[in-house]
Amino acid sequence: MPMSLFDTELAATDLADSLIPPLANHPPAGHFDNLRDGLGRGGLAKHWNTFFASAIDSLHSQAGMADTAHLLTSRLDELQQSLVRSVEDNGITYNLYSDAVNHSRPWSLDLFPMIVTQQDWQAIRAGVAQRAELLNRILADVYGPQHLVQEGLLPSALVHGHPGYFRAAHGIEPAGGTYLHIAAFDLAQGPDGHWWVMSQRAQAPSGLGYALENRLIVSRLFPQAFSALRIERLVESYSALLRSLAAHSSAGDDARIVLLTPGPYSETYFEHIYLARYLGITLVEGGDLVVREQRVWLKTIKGLEPVHVIIRRLDDDYLDPLELRADSALGIPGMMQAWRAGHVVIANAPGSGFLESTAVMGFLPAISERLLGEPLSLPSVASWWFGERAAMRHLLPQLPDYVIKPTFNDQPRRFVPAMGLRLKPAELAQWRQRIQARPEDHAAQAWIPLSHMPTWRPGGAAAQGEASPYQAPMGSQAMMIRVFALSDGPGRWHVMPGGLTRIAPVGREVVSMFRGGSSADLWVMADREVPDRPSAMGPHHRPGSVITSRAAENLFWLGRYSERLDNSVRLARIVLEALNNIEMDLTPVTLDWLHHLCEDHGLVSKAAPSPRVAKAMFERALVASLGDRHAKHGAWSVATVLDSLQFSAFAVRERLAQEQWTMVNQAQQQFLAALQGEPLQTRQAQRALELLATQAMAMTGAQLDRMTRDDGWRMLSLGRQVERLGTLAGTLGSAFELGVVDDEAGFALLLELFDSTITYRSRYQQHRDAYALIELLVLEQENPRSLAWISDTLTGRLARLPGHPLAAWQVESEFQGLPQCWCSQELLGWADRREYMHLAARIHTARMAAQHISDRLTQQFFIHAHADSHSVGGG
Repeated sequence: MPMSLFDTELAATDLADSLIPPLANHPPAGHFDNLRDGLGRGGLAKHWNTFFASAIDSLHSQAGMADTAHLLTSRLDELQQSLVRSVEDNGITYNLYSDAVNHSRPWSLDLFPMIVTQQDWQAIRAGVAQRAELLNRILADVYGPQHLVQEGLLPSALVHGHPGYFRAAHGIEPAGGTYLHIAAFDLAQGPDGHWWVMSQRAQAPSGLGYALENRLIVSRLFPQAFSALRIERLVESYSALLRSLAAHSSAGDDARIVLLTPGPYSETYFEHIYLARYLGITLVEGGDLVVREQRVWLKTIKGLEPVHVIIRRLDDDYLDPLELRADSALGIPGMMQAWRAGHVVIANAPGSGFLESTAVMGFLPAISERLLGEPLSLPSVASWWFGERAAMRHLLPQLPDYVIKPTFNDQPRRFVPAMGLRLKPAELAQWRQRIQARPEDHAAQAWIPLSHMPTWRPGGAAAQGEASPYQAPMGSQAMMIRVFALSDGPGRWHVMPGGLTRIAPVGREVVSMFRGGSSADLWVMADREVPDRPSAMGPHHRPGSVITSRAAENLFWLGRYSERLDNSVRLARIVLEALNNIEMDLTPVTLDWLHHLCEDHGLVSKAAPSPRVAKAMFERALVASLGDRHAKHGAWSVATVLDSLQFSAFAVRERLAQEQWTMVNQAQQQFLAALQGEPLQTRQAQRALELLATQAMAMTGAQLDRMTRDDGWRMLSLGRQVERLGTLAGTLGSAFELGVVDDEAGFALLLELFDSTITYRSRYQQHRDAYALIELLVLEQENPRSLAWISDTLTGRLARLPGHPLAAWQVESEFQGLPQCWCSQELLGWADRREYMHLAARIHTARMAAQHISDRLTQQFFIHAHADSHSVGGG
């Protein structure tokens, strides 16, 4: 029986001290080395020894040290691959492009966590809590008596000239005097290992969702190390935040809390979805909310429901187009007035953005003495504002020692920070000229060499172009940590024992996710035993589950586009196979009918000739349009339907299983990839359509089996049935109208389009007449592609919607076009007498009824056209 390495000649801790240092690169001179606990080149820091000893001890082998190193690197490579799969499977993204739907970038996560000892954490926790309270008091003063400005502790130009200061917020005191509910602080270690505050985020801090996802992934990869190091859990922090937000609201435990997102094009949209899911709250966009009588309401398919707390991820100036940015399409008119009236809690309070300025940090030490009566326990990196003449005279000659940063964050005055030590003499001269021209727009921060942490290089050093495959497979990269202070009730703060580690790109000292950086989990060691299985956070209590009107509309269209994709792919496959089947005798009537269907479904443009006239030209037009996403060929074909399907799915990602979203993405990518080449061949297009047809079936299965049967799912199902009824009624009606049912090939193709060939043959053998068609394709209650089955399903779904709209709609004449209102004997009589035009006219009424239902759903549930108009302001 193989033995654990812990039981061999060398204990796992000794092996870690022997094996790991040679595998790990050293940081540049002058940078603190977290792996080795300092600047020296000795053994591992104690906690890193425990971490790697746990990994070594999990390798059961009697191998020698050299082989053990090989086994360990192989094992870490396996864990890295598992991490990458988890990121992909969970759909974690950080978007860099405006087209986030099509160009989302996978979240970058390192294999190793950053480990903070309890001793270090005690100082960080106390300092962060103190700073959160200080920032909250600054906001209370700036939007209240403004003593700090009057006493010269904060320059008026720095506050009142900052775009993040809102005059509209002056005099407003939020509930409990709490302006900040979530504050984030970026910390760095200097060369001596001491922690410094580099920046602060007070407007709409990001990272809480990514921090949790990082923890879930990394802790599962290193369970032994996680337990051995007694790492603090994060779940209580999120519970404390929700409790605090509810406590600040007049509704208390019954408060409805929502998370306000700018929408799918936000770079951190994944985090918005993830946080809303985890916290059990509703994800909303500006259009989902409306202000009535100085109160905020959520537009749902049940009507307007009150909102008491808003966690916002929308920048300050976009919140209210009435009082802030007039061109904002993301905000809610009247939001500021609702907040001013005390009817809604906004986390964080509007107008907190000016605190994020680097220049403000330079004034915090004196302000802390004034407001708190104590010095800052966690120091800031020295920061200066060039708007002070003394600071400018002092700093300009020493510019190479500082990082030059913008004072303000508005677009005209924003610039990329510059590191003075990397600037050439001519560049330094240019910066001095800019600063002297507009000193108030510039701030400076002392440069410190950032500490380094170990990172894993997948595939070892060979992947990095180094000579030996086992020479330093561990990188050493600069890092900073983001720590969160969360409101824990009025006047109290909870510092989350963990957070987000951000890592600079290889060989660089600038930490930025936007510029190619990575992230890591942040482990905080406890000074006590931590329960192995902490109780999971229960869902936030709220008065019933809601489906917002926006989500309902997107689900409805997700259903329609899913069905449209299935129908378009089926039609394209059937037409191409028919045109290339030499044994099928296609009459001119059937060819014209196929041309009509393809044009009606957007598979070919109106300029495409009928296959009866130019068969080859029609086929080329059909094939060429399949992958056309911009209607270059005059047709909105399969690729466009896929784009629309993807966009609808993206808009409701918070309601879809990850597999569903992955399926939609893969279908689009694989379909477009399969259509590459010029000219596109028919057989190539057919293979792409075959694969897409299979994927469309899988999407349908996921919608049926992986979603809760709530009102949102009913909207999706209604979308599918509305689309199916309109499409199949149009197909069958045109077949009778053109007399296609009398043609043998046309009859067979019609059955294929209804996916009913096997059922028809088993019931009617080779018999072929219109009477049988009406029985199977119109009246059959057990055929999910028959018009009667679709109609019954539609009305059944409608009957279960809030407000029971079905009863009111049934009196409308358009509603009488549904097949359930038809007389079966009349239809069968027309079929028996071959009165096809009567049949066509009746069947076409089903298509019009489907469109009518779509319009009524839009008016009643999506845009609330029935709602009365109210003032957004005064009562």
